[in-house]
Amino acid sequence: MSPVSQFPTTTTPSMEALPKDHPLRLMYPDNIYPNGSYYPSPFGKTRYWIIGPEEGTKVTLIHGITTPSIVWKHIADHLASKGFRVLLYDLYGRGYSEAPDLPSDANLFGLQLALLLQYIGWESTDIVGFSIGGATTAIFTTLFPHLVRQNVVLMSSAGLMEPRDSSQVPHVTHETVSGLRALQTEALPRFSEVLASTRREGLVTGLQHAFETIGRSDKRFLIVHGTQDEVVPFAEAHKIRGYIPQAELVPIEGASHYMPMEEGSWPQIIMDVLCKM
Repeated sequence: MSPVSQFPTTTTPSMEALPKDHPLRLMYPDNIYPNGSYYPSPFGKTRYWIIGPEEGTKVTLIHGITTPSIVWKHIADHLASKGFRVLLYDLYGRGYSEAPDLPSDANLFGLQLALLLQYIGWESTDIVGFSIGGATTAIFTTLFPHLVRQNVVLMSSAGLMEPRDSSQVPHVTHETVSGLRALQTEALPRFSEVLASTRREGLVTGLQHAFETIGRSDKRFLIVHGTQDEVVPFAEAHKIRGYIPQAELVPIEGASHYMPMEEGSWPQIIMDVLCKM
């Protein structure tokens, strides 16, 4: 797939350009949730879904570095069934959202959500961010606090980790995560470049200022972290809480990094955290 020109930014196509019977699209179909659509943002098309009753409390779920919105399947469906109005979307360069020819930095991803909320007409939302989605949540809450309703959940959140090279990144053992990563690497021309840029440009580390800023916020913060997280170690939760002392720390005993998809972990997240928002 060759880059497509879209004013004002050149972008690389997403999974949308792949044949319907491509293994990646079979594993992660574009109708995994109902009510899917695209927002033609100035930085590339963003795929999003809105599920749950219109009158429900609004909550936005932000996925991590490699696995797009499929990571929320159990949690999103349950929240919608409990009356929440749930927004899901793929970050730039993942899944069905195009990759802009720009650094994958914190400002880009914070702006992506702000523009999307404006497009769909949401004045504010609670936010749950997983892994670099947690870092994106911190950036978004720093830049656009008026768009955050009340609750901010930082789940297995990155943002304060020590820099490390690719040889130090733990091997992915979760079958769905590893499969999606391999297929996206193979099928999306700039996927590996986007991942490298995301790590290099400051969504994994270096966000002390953002966490320090939101630590002075009047929002309600919950830090949710698996005690057996091998990707973003549990100690990172304590580092984040050091900047947000008013936050409630919720350990998920025995959970790995991929707890939103992990049987035995995601039901606990729903019962102990999300349904109490």
